[in-house]
Parts: sequence; structure tokens; C-alpha cells
Amino acid sequence: MDDQSRTRWIANHILPCEGEIRRWLRLRVPTLPVDDIDDLLQEAYSRLWASDPAQIANPRGYFYVVVRNLLLEQTRRARIVPMERLAEIETLRLADDEPGPERSETARQELENLCRIVAQLPARCRSVFNLRSFEGFSRREIAQRLNISERTVEHHLAKALERITEAIAEQAERPQSRGVEARKGEHDASQ
Repeated sequence: MDDQSRTRWIANHILPCEGEIRRWLRLRVPTLPVDDIDDLLQEAYSRLWASDPAQIANPRGYFYVVVRNLLLEQTRRARIVPMERLAEIETLRLADDEPGPERSETARQELENLCRIVAQLPARCRSVFNLRSFEGFSRREIAQRLNISERTVEHHLAKALERITEAIAEQAERPQSRGVEARKGEHDASQ
């Protein structure tokens, strides 16, 4: 593909998505400075320029993937990364069209599972996690609201993330026999 065709392809398929990606980054990674967003997008354009547009079926989705991967690379290379940034990156989800019924059901089940796990956290840890993750409060706001230090907020967030990660990992390691055992118990009870 010649440079003029590549420029047209980027102008038609990628540039219209830039505002959406900027909003996505500001919403999902609020600790990322605007200058870093600019650098990230500049590098994304560079990578898109070097790619083969004929191999890209979904330019918008590809742009999101490139930006997300660059953000992950930038985080891995950084000597110091704010703890909040790690949690923000973890929650990044690629924007795409409306989810189908299967994805909606799976997401609903995952949310219910997360809520069950969060409900088992110690009270203060659960409060801090809920304020940060579900209500969007900053560490400073949580510290002021709960009358604790920001360092204590960080401790509770780290503890919550560790316990949630462990619980999810334990569930993933368990064989799917849990559902089989539940159905067997229902079958036995009906006899």
C-alpha cells in the first residue's frame, strides 16, 4: 500500500476514533496525564502506519488493542507506577459494539460472583473497595470520608485486590463438578 492510500485509510478509519479513545482513557485510567495520552496516541499512530491495513478487519477495535497494549508496555517499563494505575489498567475493557445475550449473561454472572466475594471481605476493607471501585472515590476522598490515612486506604485496597484475586483463582482451579454436585443433590432430593 502506498503512503497516500495508507494516509487515506488512517484518516477514514482511525482518526474518527481518536476522541472516543481519549475519552475511554480519561475515564478508565484517570491517573494517566494528558501528555502521556498524547504520547500513547502518537505511538499508536506510528504502529498503525507500520501495520498492513489489508489485514485489519476491525480498525476501531484494532486501534483500541494497540493503545491498550502500548499502555501495558509503558507500565511494565516504568520504574514507578502508581498503585491506582495498576488497578485501572486491570479494569480496562475493550470498547466494542453492543454485547450479545451470551456476553450480557456472562457479565451478569461475573458481577454476581464478584459481589459475593466482596461481601466476604472484612468490613473496612469492603467499604474502601466499594468506595473506590464502584463509587469512583479517590484515595484522598476515601481517607477523608472514613477518617483514615491514605496509606491505610492503599493497604485496604491492596488487601481487597489480593483476596479477590485469590478467590477468583481458587474458583478457576476448582473443577466444574460443583455444578454437577448441586444438580445431583437436587436430583436426590426430588426422589
